[in-house]
Amino acid sequence: MKKKFILAFLILILLLQTTVSAFAGISYFTFTSNNRGEIFFTQTGYVPVGIIDGYNIYEKGSDGKEYQVPLLQPEDIYIDSNDDLYIADSGNSRVVVFDDEGNLKKIIGKGVLGVPKGVFVDDQFNIYVADTMNEEVYKFDREGNLLKEYKKPISMLYGDKTPYKPTKVIVDKRGDLYITSDGTYQGLVHLSSDGDFMGFFGGNKLGFDLIWYLKKLFYTKDQKSRVEKRLPMSISNAAIDSEGLIYTCTAGLETEEIKKLNIAGKNLLQSKSYWIRFNNLADSSSSFIDLAVDNIGNIYAIDSVQATIYVFDRDGNTLFVFSGLDLGNQRLGLMKSPSGIAVSSDGRIYVTDKERNNIQVFKPTEFALLIKQAIALYLDGKYLKSEKPWHEILRQNNMFDLAHDGIGMVAMKKHDYQKAMNEFRISFNVKGFSNAYWEVRRQWMLKYFGVTLIIFIFLVIFYIFYKKKIRKTQRFLKLKEKVSSRIKNRIISEILFAKRLMRHPIDGYWELKREGKASVASATIILLIIIILRLFELYQTNFIFSEVNIRTLNILNEVYKIVLPLFAWIISNYLVSAINDGEGKFRHVYIGTIYALSPYLLLSLPIAIISKGLTLVEESVYSFLHNGMYVWCGILLFFKVKEIHNYELGETVKNIIYTIVGIIIIAIVLFILFGLSNQLWDFIYSLIQEVRIRD
Repeated sequence: MKKKFILAFLILILLLQTTVSAFAGISYFTFTSNNRGEIFFTQTGYVPVGIIDGYNIYEKGSDGKEYQVPLLQPEDIYIDSNDDLYIADSGNSRVVVFDDEGNLKKIIGKGVLGVPKGVFVDDQFNIYVADTMNEEVYKFDREGNLLKEYKKPISMLYGDKTPYKPTKVIVDKRGDLYITSDGTYQGLVHLSSDGDFMGFFGGNKLGFDLIWYLKKLFYTKDQKSRVEKRLPMSISNAAIDSEGLIYTCTAGLETEEIKKLNIAGKNLLQSKSYWIRFNNLADSSSSFIDLAVDNIGNIYAIDSVQATIYVFDRDGNTLFVFSGLDLGNQRLGLMKSPSGIAVSSDGRIYVTDKERNNIQVFKPTEFALLIKQAIALYLDGKYLKSEKPWHEILRQNNMFDLAHDGIGMVAMKKHDYQKAMNEFRISFNVKGFSNAYWEVRRQWMLKYFGVTLIIFIFLVIFYIFYKKKIRKTQRFLKLKEKVSSRIKNRIISEILFAKRLMRHPIDGYWELKREGKASVASATIILLIIIILRLFELYQTNFIFSEVNIRTLNILNEVYKIVLPLFAWIISNYLVSAINDGEGKFRHVYIGTIYALSPYLLLSLPIAIISKGLTLVEESVYSFLHNGMYVWCGILLFFKVKEIHNYELGETVKNIIYTIVGIIIIAIVLFILFGLSNQLWDFIYSLIQEVRIRD
């Protein structure tokens, strides 16, 4: 028995050492993000397994001898259907072909190519090479014989001044070429198989730039002529999948860096998780410079600034983020200057590094393969078979939202809508939750519609009877008199004054100011009620329309979000009005501002309850009610400024603008004071430490 115990203990120690060694052999952590944009560690998805550096390449020199010519500044990589690797070896003016183990097969384009930066292979194994220096795209057959050259298009639509410096190229099933050209901001250059210009495709759009707009608004003609013209950014790279959908990436864009374009050029990626920048890993100015798509639509992208590899599903949800920048340690799996990425049929990732002059190979782990298997089964319509791998993924990592989405979709197919709702709620999948809730609501209506209709008819009849008969009874009159006497209580009547203010804001604010219809006490009570209602709204609003994650809700922060802006407005408005001959006193500004929020007092609770019965299909109903409530508050706030300070219309607008500017100034001053106070405490702490050391 003792020997068995010792043997088991030794085996356990060996297993622990093996696990630690395996983990220590990986030079990076792996991250992912959920549907809420939260970043967290996950199991390793890909491990580095080797390097291809081309030291097995030999070429004949002018003297007839063979010399070793390894890779030099490899710019791009493509993997064909046979898993052969095609490398755009720009430093050596050639395309090198390896098998999947890194063994040299052939060299293409020697003596023809200048600086090849992009390579693509079609279904017939024709090889297309984008050459930036020669300003051409070359087409070779599988043996390396030159078939065709695609020069700059001669077309009025292309324009003489539009640059043509091909950097990457992709080809669709018709043989049409889509070329990324350095400095061509209109989009991908679309050429037919014969070289005719078909137009530009998938160009980026200009976003709103406040500084540029102000320059355009206030600059003179002479100043405008000296300002550099604002143009969209050029596409960095492109890829195409088996369905003919084109993917583009643009380095430096703040949004939509990666696009999945249909034939009309519309971006099909709905998820924004791929816009998340992992600022805790590296510089926030990240740049996607190449991407690839596997056989089930997963997207693989390389970030040149952070030197990280991103893996997304077909909808743009983040699966894995790994690797990183090599700071001189020469660690396997880290990179210096990644330039291209490709994926083999068995899921291995190949990344070219033009500074290290090699290709790093990453192999998927069992966890990554499990995720790919689950996605593939679901996409093939094998929903029941996909359920088991989804559950296994959750067993290994219960924070993986995609697995909850997968199980939720399986539950939808099995008509278990309640389970689907629970899974979609966990993964924060609003669209999926709405679809499941629609079915739950439909089933409820089919079951209880008759009873609901009878109750509704009964209530209508009761209301009519009440209106005609009961209101005339002696008991009702006594009850009404009792309620009226209670309302005569000053605080209660002041709170109920909000009803008149909402209906007649001009008269209401005049009475509030001149006749003292409301007090600081009643306004403070209303503010407290509003805070309570706001918390109730956050907790009770339908998950579909909720602004926050209830599981991580910080009540104190939510109170601050109400109180701080409100008091910033009150203080700023009073100070601005005092300077600009406003008649309102501070208490009038305080009371009037809070009473302007009366619509929230009246409507927030009913809107939160109504939202419980709505889905995304009725989102416009919720938005109309919710936004209408805030618009009503804004209108009352406008009349508050006008009537309390006795302003004309123009003076009121000016006062509101100055108040907003004042709020911004208050925020800046508080920010500076907060920073200085931190520095002051640091100084005092350092001083105390210095005194203690000297003693």
